Amino acid sequence: MLDVGKLATLRAVVAHGSFSAAGEALNLTQPAVSRQVSVLERRLGTQLVRRTQQGVLPTEAGRLLVEHADAILGRLALAEAEVADVTGLRRGRLRLGSFFTALVYLSAELAVALEGRHPQLFAGQAGVVEDALVDRAAALRGLRAGELDLAIVFEHTFEAPALPPDDVELVALFDDPPRALLPAWHRLARSERVRARDLARDTWIRPHHGSAARLVDHVLHGAGLRPALLHAGHGDEPVEAQAFVAAGRGVTIAHALNVLIAPPQIASVPLAGAPVRRVQAAIMRDQRAPLARAALDALVEVGRRRRDGAAVAPAADR
Repeated sequence: MLDVGKLATLRAVVAHGSFSAAGEALNLTQPAVSRQVSVLERRLGTQLVRRTQQGVLPTEAGRLLVEHADAILGRLALAEAEVADVTGLRRGRLRLGSFFTALVYLSAELAVALEGRHPQLFAGQAGVVEDALVDRAAALRGLRAGELDLAIVFEHTFEAPALPPDDVELVALFDDPPRALLPAWHRLARSERVRARDLARDTWIRPHHGSAARLVDHVLHGAGLRPALLHAGHGDEPVEAQAFVAAGRGVTIAHALNVLIAPPQIASVPLAGAPVRRVQAAIMRDQRAPLARAALDALVEVGRRRRDGAAVAPAADR
């Protein structure tokens, strides 16, 4: 493979028409320039330049090689500039993995906080944050495979935490409090808070499976309740269960972040005695990419604001 440095030397010789002038431009001695061109000629097995009374002129092979050198060195200069932009947080893409409602809410809050800190990153380019919908296990796999730069995950406090791999760092963001979801006309819809046993006579909406189903089972078991059940939805954040609450078919439990259906159809009331879920950021311990680390810092800010009950300020107000 041809040496890029020697290609640059050949280009300088042809551009200046002189070994000595090329040496001055490149801060090399004339003999060093001559040796580099000679090495190229031996590597390619042909003459690249010739000395004339008008100076050093390229042969046909030399002209062809200089044309390619212009393209190669131009691309390298562009690559160097783009890497500098990425390093200086003037451009880049963040591959963010999130669970459903983190993608709906926290991804946007992250983008606002990141733009407030690094407005030049968002100038002239859209889609700085590229979202992927993943559960916790898929998020950790994506990080380790290099498919994600950063992830937002959660764990329930009523279940033994699954320890992440040693090469993954978890950063606490905020605790997501439990909510009882009631039809808007429910007798307790305007309460400051309720307990599970206050809803003993209600039908409870329980997902078919997943952590949301386990959460309902945990709360009912802890309260010693065996109410009528209506099964609807699947997974960690079943919107179907909320839709049945809005339709007046029963009550259920969720967490504040994953309440997607707002009044007048549904009331979200703090549920005393129920477990929180812990929302966390996940990142590889050896991740040193400037954008990934800047995004983690912005996400920590988002978590702090949520703990303090404050909205993320728009970038223009920051």
